[in-house]
Amino acid sequence: MTNKGKHSSSQTPGTFYRDLAIMILGILLVGAAVFFLLYLFADEPATGPSTTTTTLESTTSVDGVTTSTGEGPSTTGQSPSTSEPVDVRPPSEVTVAVLNSMGLDGAAGRMTTTLAEEGYQTLTPDDYEPELNPSRIWYRSGFAAEAAALVEFLPGAVVEPLADESIQPGADVVMVLGTGYTE
Repeated sequence: MTNKGKHSSSQTPGTFYRDLAIMILGILLVGAAVFFLLYLFADEPATGPSTTTTTLESTTSVDGVTTSTGEGPSTTGQSPSTSEPVDVRPPSEVTVAVLNSMGLDGAAGRMTTTLAEEGYQTLTPDDYEPELNPSRIWYRSGFAAEAAALVEFLPGAVVEPLADESIQPGADVVMVLGTGYTE
């Protein structure tokens, strides 16, 4: 008679290590599946160049500048994979036009005065239709950094390329005060 004891195993030698290996492999497979799904459904890939297409009422952020397309055509841009420092022109080298799309009398004029006091070159303020919400800061090619700097004066504004070159000729940057703008 053999006395194996209460906790003795009837399994063959080596099954413990086989079971351990299967369990570790299962954990690794579940982890890989989770990371694959996260990568698949992530909004933006972590590395590499990407092409961003914005459409009606969409918003995207590239290198700290939020861009959006409201009323008008969609825009497509290539975002770089690395950030390079961009020199921002001094205010005296940037011409800004302020447009009022919200109907508050004199708001565009007051903003124009504020910008002129800060050293910006300004054009005559004007009205803009249709009403926009949120406010917009549109920039001509080469003035994205300057437009982003103007968000200081118009918090919550969406910065985007100027889609219609006929708007305010002579302005490097166009600020449109939207219905959510408050003084």
